[in-house]
Amino acid sequence: MATPTNPFEAMQAMMLENLEKVQGMTQSYMDAFEKAMKGVSADKNEQITTVKEYVERKVAANKEFVEKLLHADNFQEVFRIQVDYFQSQLKAAAEDAHQIGAKMAGSLKAN
Repeated sequence: MATPTNPFEAMQAMMLENLEKVQGMTQSYMDAFEKAMKGVSADKNEQITTVKEYVERKVAANKEFVEKLLHADNFQEVFRIQVDYFQSQLKAAAEDAHQIGAKMAGSLKAN
């Protein structure tokens, strides 16, 4: 493979290589997490499922972000993609906090 001379193309090539590595490591992490959680008591299954779903959502969002960056045509588009991503992550964090608060309030009422 020829080395790109354009700095933008060089960055894209490096990100593509890193994305492939991260995807493999992420799958290994998820497999290890699932294997480790199989030994946890049944009453914790809902919490384990919640954590696993959270991690899977974050991994999917990060993968989508990187793929968009890889297809950006210029640095201006890269910055727009980054702004959109960070805004979406802030919104997701607020939604997650709301859901956690609601679950905690529900568990307090049950006790």
